[in-house]
Amino acid sequence: AKERAMNNQNNPVIITPRDLPLHCSGPEHADSWNGHPRVFLPIQSDGDIECPYCGTYYHLEGKIHPHHY
Repeated sequence: AKERAMNNQNNPVIITPRDLPLHCSGPEHADSWNGHPRVFLPIQSDGDIECPYCGTYYHLEGKIHPHHY
C-alpha cells in the first residue's frame, strides 16, 4: 500500500479552483458499481490530499477564493 501511495504522489490528479469542491468516488478506471462512496476532500490552496478510500492523490494548483455571502 505504501508503494501505491508513493506512485500516486508522483502522478497526482491536478485540479484547479474551478474544480472545487473536490470529491472522489474511486479511481477513474473504476465502474460506478465497484467504486467507493463519494467523499468530499478538504484541500488547501496549492495543496495536496490523498483519498482515504482509494489512495488517489490530488494536487490543487491555485488559490481558493473566499465565498461571498
